[in-house]
Amino acid sequence: MFWQKTTIMATFHQTTSFAEPHHCIVIGGGVAGITAAVRLAERGVRVTLVEARPDIGGRVQSLLDRESGDIIDNGQHLLMGCYDATLRLATTLGTMPLLRRQAALRVWFADCTNSFNLSNSPDSSTSPADIFSLDASRFPAELGMAWGMLTLRGLSGSERYGLLRFAARLKFRLVRPEGKTVLELLHEERQSERVIMRFWEPIVLATLNAPLHAASAMLLVQVMRLAFLSGREAAQMLSATTGLAEVFAPARKFLEERGSRVITASVKSLLVKNTRAEGIISARGEQILSDSIISAVSLGQCAKLFPAEMRARPEMQAWSGFASSPIISVYLWTDTDVVEQDFIALLGTQTQWVFNRRKLCDTSEAVPTRFRGHLSLTFSAASALAGRTNEEIVGECWRELQEVFPAAKSAQLLHSRVIRERHATPLFTPENECLRPETHFPAQVLGLNNVFLAGDWTRTHLPATIESAARSGEAAATTLWEKITTTRGADAQGELP
Repeated sequence: MFWQKTTIMATFHQTTSFAEPHHCIVIGGGVAGITAAVRLAERGVRVTLVEARPDIGGRVQSLLDRESGDIIDNGQHLLMGCYDATLRLATTLGTMPLLRRQAALRVWFADCTNSFNLSNSPDSSTSPADIFSLDASRFPAELGMAWGMLTLRGLSGSERYGLLRFAARLKFRLVRPEGKTVLELLHEERQSERVIMRFWEPIVLATLNAPLHAASAMLLVQVMRLAFLSGREAAQMLSATTGLAEVFAPARKFLEERGSRVITASVKSLLVKNTRAEGIISARGEQILSDSIISAVSLGQCAKLFPAEMRARPEMQAWSGFASSPIISVYLWTDTDVVEQDFIALLGTQTQWVFNRRKLCDTSEAVPTRFRGHLSLTFSAASALAGRTNEEIVGECWRELQEVFPAAKSAQLLHSRVIRERHATPLFTPENECLRPETHFPAQVLGLNNVFLAGDWTRTHLPATIESAARSGEAAATTLWEKITTTRGADAQGELP
């Protein structure tokens, strides 16, 4: 849901003057594929973006809820100010006005543990939960984050000091996360169970989509350094005022205006001859030829594209060790607004995050006035809920909201919707993090010198998020562009990293 920063700073707006434009097929119309296609097209490369679904966006999909009239996403996403590649793409596509940015990081929490006696509050107008915030707006840059940690409520003085000390060690690269889970690293850094519950667990679930005992500590370190410990702008949260898919939808027009195209088709395999892939074979048996290929599909789909003898290689066999982690999103519509905050983390409940979409999103005039409240609830690393029915999940969510937020007690739940992403992201552990392939894996390992990889699962050194996908798309486009200009000996090479 949240995420981090890219270090690729290529300038992509310069174009080629080749008599015959290089033709690249990009397989997969998710954020990685869109980014790669856009960055190549603005360089003068002719791109064919192939997507199995009618709409591009991949796992970033928006849809109309017909009963309420609201546009919802297939999962609630927040971006961050350090999403450099993602925000560059939005700038290129002209959709930055669709994103609303915090002035400074502020994250609300509601501690719903037993110590706050959820079910027996004597005053129905007061929440029995301890509601507090991490507010980094008091001071500029890292001082704001430090102050937010130092004043975090519900912690002892020694716990606050320990949290701040660990943050400083992260900032100055004094922490050694290699080969460790997040939980192992937190214990090693003497973080108390209360600090873990009130601070670290919400961050890990939101950014890594993995339980603390399994998640790679390397990724947490990256998140903290680049998102939370790199200044005010990097830590700011951004939310789409519309369906998030609208931020990326103009890519189709962008490509078509530059002589590229988007087609709807399922790709069965690469058309491989010797050390080159000459094109793709669709599920219908059709062949599309090209000069190069970027695969920007999921890990499981990507492996199936290659010939059997390549899939048998140990380096590719290792990909089968990547499990996936699910995310469940619950949308609730009520007759009144029941949550004051834009978004808030719930501690000690099954519900992890609550987003007030009436505050985050612009409401269409088509939405009936009876749906005054609209909430999105998320459950990351949601394997424990996989066997429960939608009705059971909605019932549990509504019960927890009524216990935490007094306004929910008198509100009426009018409508609900549950969206399950069973394979939302790969589960990156200390064991498999090092197995994530590089962009040039097909050339280095498989001998295919004109095939490149993109996707949030490749070795971006980031969790599998929107920014990881966008960064991988930039990396694939840059790698291919360097190869094109080197091979053709073009004069206008642009500014490359």
